[in-house]
Amino acid sequence: MSYIFNALEVIDVTLQFVLIFLLIRGPFRKYLVFSIYAIAILATTIVEVGVTLQAHPNAALFRKIYWSDEVLTDLLLFLTVISLIYLALESSPLRGKTGRLLAGIVVIVLILPFILFHAPFLTDPKQWTPAWGKWFNSTSQILNFGAAIMNLGLWTALLSSKRRDGQLIMVSIGLGVAVAGQAIGFGVRHFIPDSSALRQIPDLFMSLTHAFSVFLWCRAFWRSAPTPPVTEPVTSS
Repeated sequence: MSYIFNALEVIDVTLQFVLIFLLIRGPFRKYLVFSIYAIAILATTIVEVGVTLQAHPNAALFRKIYWSDEVLTDLLLFLTVISLIYLALESSPLRGKTGRLLAGIVVIVLILPFILFHAPFLTDPKQWTPAWGKWFNSTSQILNFGAAIMNLGLWTALLSSKRRDGQLIMVSIGLGVAVAGQAIGFGVRHFIPDSSALRQIPDLFMSLTHAFSVFLWCRAFWRSAPTPPVTEPVTSS
């Protein structure tokens, strides 16, 4: 199983480099939040791999880095979905009201994990305990589940628009795969003990879906210019 994970890691990191190159070459400013997310994903992956390749890997240090990176990138992914919804509504009169609504959703999502789950680092910041992992796992699940629901709103905005941006639609499909894979994987983790070999099943599922989502994003940005928007013909009544 470790060979499969290593192969997926190499494929995923390679695709991430390609994705960043394509973004820098083209629509970096248009997809600024998404570009920051892509850079953060690559940076955190390199840090995590660097810790595991040490001569004497520190398991406790890796867990802290892994969960901190996971929550940070999940939050960026959630913000990415919101920024793309705002982008999809560029010519809509509802853009201003939607922006305020999305800002309120961000505040709620940031507060919700502290209300629903006990945050162990608030009472015991120096000692790592299994409760830390459970809190981060639950928080990541909420962020990804919320992003999945928000992505449905993005699809609705894109499909209801008269000017459909093919590139933005492909990016939203990749986001749907990413957030759904993460939300399902973190949800399944709740029912599997950390010491069980079955824990590798949701981990493998999340690795596969993430690599596939990065592949879809690379396809979206492969061309130097985005696909021209398709305007629906106006039919006379």
